[in-house]
Amino acid sequence: MTTSELSPELQNYIGRVSGFVEGPDEVNRAMIRHWCEMVEDANPLYTDEGYAAESEYGSVISPPAMLSTWVYPRWWPPVDMPADIGPTQLDLPLGDLPIPAVISWTEEYLLPVRPGDRIHYNTRLDSISTLKKTRLGVGHFITTTNYYYNQRDELVGTTQYVLYRYRLKE
Repeated sequence: MTTSELSPELQNYIGRVSGFVEGPDEVNRAMIRHWCEMVEDANPLYTDEGYAAESEYGSVISPPAMLSTWVYPRWWPPVDMPADIGPTQLDLPLGDLPIPAVISWTEEYLLPVRPGDRIHYNTRLDSISTLKKTRLGVGHFITTTNYYYNQRDELVGTTQYVLYRYRLKE
């Protein structure tokens, strides 16, 4: 494959949407509090029930940056993810391009996430570049979008990732 073409096999992956990944836990105040302590975020919307009740939201909400936290898989016991769901669909037939590097990550928050919500997501493979040569090596830029929903199937946010899968310069 030259740097100006993309194989029909890879072209067939573009636009695919994965199955859903269910978050292992519901959104909860304890994890919100731990997050706020860790990043030293004193916003009372996240931890002060009295303040939050008087806000436009009417209750405590999760910090938007926690969105992916609610769907992160458990570390133990290990969970095998089927190949058709979530980020595992990035197991593309790219040959000898083993090194992934996150180039960018853009999030959009559409609705507040609240304690008691159950978050699930799926992933769309938006694009795969032709082979590109960079200072890192030769590889493909891969763009995906995660779509996050609450238990009412309301879209609460998205995350777009650009990944560079490459091999070192020879």
